[in-house]
Amino acid sequence: MKYWLAFWTVMVSLVGACRAEEWSIPKVGNQLTFPRDHGSHPDFKIEWWYITGHLEGDGRRFGFQATFFRLGQRPGEPEPEGAFRSDQIYMAHMGVSDPERGIFLHEEKLNREGWDAFASTQELDVRNGSWTLQREGSQMRLVGGVRADAGWELLLEPTKGPVIFGEDGISKKGPDGTASSYYITFPRLKASGRMSIGVDEFEVTGSAWMDHEISSSQLDRSQTGWNWACLQFDDGREIMGYVLRTEGEKFSPYSKLVWISEEGELTHLTLDDYDWIQGGDWTSPVTGATYPTSPEIKVPDLESGKRRHLQLRPVMAEQEMTAGAGGVSYWEGACDVYCFDEEKVVGRAFLEMTGYADDIAEKLR
Repeated sequence: MKYWLAFWTVMVSLVGACRAEEWSIPKVGNQLTFPRDHGSHPDFKIEWWYITGHLEGDGRRFGFQATFFRLGQRPGEPEPEGAFRSDQIYMAHMGVSDPERGIFLHEEKLNREGWDAFASTQELDVRNGSWTLQREGSQMRLVGGVRADAGWELLLEPTKGPVIFGEDGISKKGPDGTASSYYITFPRLKASGRMSIGVDEFEVTGSAWMDHEISSSQLDRSQTGWNWACLQFDDGREIMGYVLRTEGEKFSPYSKLVWISEEGELTHLTLDDYDWIQGGDWTSPVTGATYPTSPEIKVPDLESGKRRHLQLRPVMAEQEMTAGAGGVSYWEGACDVYCFDEEKVVGRAFLEMTGYADDIAEKLR
């Protein structure tokens, strides 16, 4: 799941009254094929390619994120080719956490489709300005940065996946069949390359996670935001989990948690199977929003059969993506995974929280 919410703000002003049913929606039984389905799907309204990761170099640790969004402005046949087209808008977000110095850097780009923004319909090949994400054989190359303050070029090699979340290939976010997505994930990628922070340059290695979601409508009208996390455990397993928040900060029954085994097999759990306990409040000095940055998750461990008590602990509190042209602020940050039962850190994670700084529900209507 990803922060496509920033796109919705742009959509309100650009798309107007397009009806959701005019766009394609995920269908049961559809067989995704690769590499084609790693590419763009312009018959759907919203799409994003999202990478987060943890890097180390020269004794320092960094968290990074890179997201490329595509927003369809109108359904139907695309406009004729030209230098610029108005049927697709592209947004991209980049961020890097430098906990040693307590610095979080981020940037946003917004462009119409044309020479400066593009997404192939045949395979993974997306661009927004100088930022690119491309498939190179069995690997991916990510080029990004934050203004002149940071930059990176990373080679990402899948060691697991892709996996497809959801029932019958569809990730449902509500009772309405339109509130759903195709949800493709590489839950573990080996990362290597170069990074610069200020005047310092590093050879870096680490681990990353990639989501690709394809949708025309995500949240149900009763939902106000979400808290989402991807956990990579030291034992080779992963968790993708989220709670969809409703009025009164209650959790929707369409919240989900998925265990991913070492072999890439999925076990989907419902909200009845796990507990997500909000905690660790941090208040942004920029937006004034308060985020629960250290949630606890109690979930059955499918290997041991015991219930595991985990907590996400951010590497630094200030990891808020404050609003740019998209008009929406959210928290997106690198964390450690602490296990109370073992009294130690057992992995790393990324945590995303939306709907705390802005009235997301109003923007979606």
